[in-house]
Amino acid sequence: MTVDVPALLTDCGFNGTVSLAMNVRYWPSTSLLRRSAAQVPLRCDGMSGQIETILEVEIPGTDLAGALTLETTIALAAGGGGSDPFVAHRPGSVLWRDHTSIRLEGNAGLLPVAPVSFKNQGLPEQAAWYVSVDSAEWGSAAMGNLLVLLNDDNDQVSEAVRKPRDPRAAVLWDALTVDVVYDLVGRALEDDEFPSEDEVTYRDGEVTTAALVYGLIRAFLKMPNETLTDATDRLREERRRDPSRLRANVQSSLLFPGGGTP
Repeated sequence: MTVDVPALLTDCGFNGTVSLAMNVRYWPSTSLLRRSAAQVPLRCDGMSGQIETILEVEIPGTDLAGALTLETTIALAAGGGGSDPFVAHRPGSVLWRDHTSIRLEGNAGLLPVAPVSFKNQGLPEQAAWYVSVDSAEWGSAAMGNLLVLLNDDNDQVSEAVRKPRDPRAAVLWDALTVDVVYDLVGRALEDDEFPSEDEVTYRDGEVTTAALVYGLIRAFLKMPNETLTDATDRLREERRRDPSRLRANVQSSLLFPGGGTP
C-alpha cells in the first residue's frame, strides 16, 4: 500500500498532526461476520511524503467460503483531527475505503443435477427444470435428499448443459439458483414439521436438508440485526402474506440476474 500523506491530509481537511491507522477486514459471502485481519498505525505529521507498507494477512480456512471480500480502510486512530464541523474528529472515522472480492468456489458445482428427458419421466415436456426434494426428511443428508432435474428435451437447457460457460446460458443458471433457494426455503416455511434451529443436527462431513435451508437463510435472507430464529419467523409470515415479495427478496439477495454466475 502506498499512501500519499500530503494529499490525504489536504483532502480530509487536516492542518496538523493526526494519528491514522490502516485496517484490513474480511468476510465470506456465506456470513455477515466481519473479522479484522490487520491494523497498521500511520503517523502523519504533515511533512511526510509517501508511506509505503506491505500488508500480509493470513485467513483461517474455516472462514473461507463462497466469495471472499477484503476491505482496506484508512481511519482516524485518535480524536482531534480537526475543528471544522465537516472535518473528521471522532476515532474510527473512515477516511478512505477500498474493497475487492475473490470467488473461491462456484455455485453450480455444489448443486446435484441430472439431465433427463422430461417426456420419458412424465414431467411437463417444455419445462426447464424440476427441483426434487423430500420435505418429509429434513434430517436426511441434503446431497441425497435434493436433486435438480434438467430437461434434456428443452433445446435451450440442453445447449446450456453442453456449454455451461457460454454467456447465453448464464441467465438460465441464475434463474435456477433463484428457484432452488426459493423452493427450498419456501417448502420449509410452509411445513409445520420443519425443525427449529435448536433441533437441527450437524453430522461430521454431512449437511442435513434442514441445515442447508438454515444456511441459505443465514447467507441470503437474514438481516444483519436478526437472529436466525427471528429471520425464519419473519420470512414465514412474509411467505404467508405475500409469496411474490419473498421471491423478490431472493432475487435481490442473489443479485439476479448476473450475481449467481460463477
